[in-house]
Amino acid sequence: MSSNVTPLMRDTEAETEAPNSAFGFEDVPPIMSPKTLAGILEVTTLTLQRWRDRNEGPVAISIPGSNVIRYTRTDLLAWLAEHRVAGAEVRS
Repeated sequence: MSSNVTPLMRDTEAETEAPNSAFGFEDVPPIMSPKTLAGILEVTTLTLQRWRDRNEGPVAISIPGSNVIRYTRTDLLAWLAEHRVAGAEVRS
């Protein structure tokens, strides 16, 4: 089974970030723990783990040499944009 977790590389090229104001997420940190992201999305960390296992959630980053998982604001905003329901209002 393929994984939705990508290893964090030291020499990655800078990503072009989506505007911070997208979806009203201007205060979202650039890098988040599963606990932080779960709080933002109002889901459990177990839900995030299930999404990772099923390749359904935002792209996760695996810190090399550890079991630490992190998420980026850029990947979160991209995932939210991909899953936006046409005509749905974004809640603030």
